[in-house]
Amino acid sequence: MQFQLVPNFDPDVIECTAGITDVRDSMELAYACSDADTDLLLIHAGALPSEFFQLRTGFAGEFVQRLVNSRLRAAAVFDPVGSYPERFCEFLLEARRHPQFRAFDSPRDALAWLAASAVQPDAT
Repeated sequence: MQFQLVPNFDPDVIECTAGITDVRDSMELAYACSDADTDLLLIHAGALPSEFFQLRTGFAGEFVQRLVNSRLRAAAVFDPVGSYPERFCEFLLEARRHPQFRAFDSPRDALAWLAASAVQPDAT
């Protein structure tokens, strides 16, 4: 799997650009976030296997649930003109409102949401 900290971005965000092949890879991403002391994750659609886009496989649901259970806030960037299956398009519509796993059309919008959702320290 290929992941790194997003360069020159505050707060720290782990970005995954390639290599997710199994739902258990969600744990590797959770560990990478923990090692970087962040709960913010950016995933590019190109990093996801074809099974993710076929909802009948259960990959997307289980993968997302594992990220949520790990208390990560994940933003996933999907091609806005991608030829996704109809059921997956319905999944994307729902994911545009999810509090912890949100779908976006651009990395810029995804990073803006992650920055806005970062836990701010108490100003007391």
